[in-house]
Amino acid sequence: MSPMDVVAAVVMAAGAGRRMGYFPKSLLERDGEPLLLRQIRLLGEAGASTVVVVLGHHAARLRAVLAQAAPRLPITLRWVLNPAPDEGPGGSLRCGLAALPPDVDTLLVLLGDQPLLEPQDLQALLAAWRARPAGVELVLPQHAGQPGHPIVFGPLLRRAVMQAQGGRGVREWRRAHPAQVQALALEHARCTTDVDTPEDLRRLGERWGVWIRPPRPADPAAP
Repeated sequence: MSPMDVVAAVVMAAGAGRRMGYFPKSLLERDGEPLLLRQIRLLGEAGASTVVVVLGHHAARLRAVLAQAAPRLPITLRWVLNPAPDEGPGGSLRCGLAALPPDVDTLLVLLGDQPLLEPQDLQALLAAWRARPAGVELVLPQHAGQPGHPIVFGPLLRRAVMQAQGGRGVREWRRAHPAQVQALALEHARCTTDVDTPEDLRRLGERWGVWIRPPRPADPAAP
């Protein structure tokens, strides 16, 4: 990575988790680590210098986890509140982008409830972005014809998203500008797998051997 290639990221974690019983999905744990902190760790390992988490529903619970983790992290971690998280992902993304430094060359966006992501997935997307042909403004992963996350883009698409209204965002821009989009075909489903229901958690464990569980209640006898 060149000195001029500043990488920053937005983690989308504003959802209500309705189909998960109104539980904040990004606080589900893999191997004892909340998915939200796992995503932040992966982004730091991929070279992101600043990560912004967009909160909405369950903001107080997620904020407490982030505030406890932030002092120990080697990156700049911020969080912002989307006051209207049900209006669509475009609004949440604008909240996150507005909190990032203005001089960012490379922007990563991922979801707070993607439990299978590995460092090589982020590295592959960043490598594709840096090697993209002229005119490409968005790189996204694709598996079995399905687009996924993380997505990678730069200042031009950032400006377009910031100028959009309501819930409109990257998806609408992508559909309107197909010639400026590069899909990175993947042989695995890590980038297209998130969790919405308890049944998703069961299938995840049975298919991949990755068991995602709620955090253990605090021990009242602990000091």
